[in-house]
Amino acid sequence: MATRFVQVALPLPLFQTFTYAIEDGLANPITVGSRVVVPLRNDKEVGICVGLSDITPLKKKPKAVLESPDAQPAIGGSLLELCKWIADYYVVPLGVVLRTVLPAALTGAKTPTPSRKTRRIIRLDGEIPSLLERDKTFARSKQQRAVFEKIESLGGRTSVENLSVQLEFSPTVLKSLEKRGLVVIEEEEVERDPFAQRGGISTTRLKPTPAQQRAIDEMADAEKGSVFLLHGITGSGKTLVYIELLRRIVDERGQTAIVLVPEIALTPQTVDRFRAAFGDRIAVLHSALSEGERYDAWLALKRGDKRIVVGARSAVFAPLENLGAIIVDEEHESSYKQGETPRYHAREVAIVRAKAEGAITVLGSATPSLESWANAESGKYTLLRLPDRVGGGKLPSVEVIDLRRTAVDYTAMAQGGVDYGAVIREPLHHAIVETMSRGEQSILLLNRRGYSSFMQCMDCGAVATCPHCSITLTLHRNPERLICHYCLHKEEPRPDCSRCGGRNLKQRGLGPQQ
Repeated sequence: MATRFVQVALPLPLFQTFTYAIEDGLANPITVGSRVVVPLRNDKEVGICVGLSDITPLKKKPKAVLESPDAQPAIGGSLLELCKWIADYYVVPLGVVLRTVLPAALTGAKTPTPSRKTRRIIRLDGEIPSLLERDKTFARSKQQRAVFEKIESLGGRTSVENLSVQLEFSPTVLKSLEKRGLVVIEEEEVERDPFAQRGGISTTRLKPTPAQQRAIDEMADAEKGSVFLLHGITGSGKTLVYIELLRRIVDERGQTAIVLVPEIALTPQTVDRFRAAFGDRIAVLHSALSEGERYDAWLALKRGDKRIVVGARSAVFAPLENLGAIIVDEEHESSYKQGETPRYHAREVAIVRAKAEGAITVLGSATPSLESWANAESGKYTLLRLPDRVGGGKLPSVEVIDLRRTAVDYTAMAQGGVDYGAVIREPLHHAIVETMSRGEQSILLLNRRGYSSFMQCMDCGAVATCPHCSITLTLHRNPERLICHYCLHKEEPRPDCSRCGGRNLKQRGLGPQQ
């Protein structure tokens, strides 16, 4: 039989693939998208098969593939094509992109097949219906009888961990019961889901408003590959639109969906809303999960056990088949941009993937990005509006005060003092007084930290800066420290200037500690 060869993309900063030979004795057949363990220099590496051939461009025989751990391709054909587009569009090696798509647990060459978390399950393997038989069976084994009857009361099957909480017994008791054929102890795989124990929210199904229903109907009936910009003001119920749209796509059509959120911190509340509607069909993917949790979620999506994935930008690579929709919530957020190699924008990747797989894309925002707005205005995207808040609520009025029109005592500020009028201008002062007169409260937000923004020498103009980050140090009180808010470098305030030795140092800028 002629030797076949495989083209492998490796996570190296090289714009090329590597050729290896396929020899007999591998555990699984190699297909496009499969992981392979191959020799690289004096080590081993996990790569992805991107092509097969009967000839090799090399003059000498290539090295052989060491392992083929996947019975099924780890990366499907559509996802592989998406990775090729990213590699071409963002000018990054294909192997680096493919490494990003896989969970970290699948990238180790030493253990290419990660172990699953398991727990010991004990179940009854027979019945002892009469009391006489029990008395005879457990005549001299009261503890065995107690354990047997406790398992029986728990439905005939429970985990060893739960049983040990319910009842105190020695490990030899279980061994004896198993040896006598009364119970069976077996290992069961456990899915590591960090959100499984979270308390759910109300499952009451809300009725969409007419504006929400129009948006849902238009998106549900749209052509494959359509892109929608859902422009809804704060409180207009965009999340309800997402949920009702996915009821159509997932429940009625049997398809799958991806929901992207900009920040990991927003994931739990979003998961709660979607779990209330779709139950255990929700999986979560983001970088803050442990390797095991991320692998279990990826595997559940790959197998089809989960139908909807919620997560940050990396969830756009979820291994879903029959994709029906990708929702990008708060699409204007800059956090959808990957800041390290491979650099990509999850919103643009979502649009490309949805079009390639015949799904729709929904970009939701109260303040759309300029590029999305321009695409909607030009007709490239379909613009849908939710102009009103649910329940008839009104947005608060916002007044912008021109600070240039109010006199400020700059002399007092230069001397290190704080002019009340420079901070609280007359319109704000009257609003605070009026609010307090009604017995109400006010919140003043100052987008700063510490006591003063920086310390400056009034003789030479030198400013205390961080030795690591080259930014100004912020003065904090209680305890009095100069702190860098980037690297958390701390130092004591100097009594004199580090440049000229002058002692005329002033605290400049405002902080909430004042």
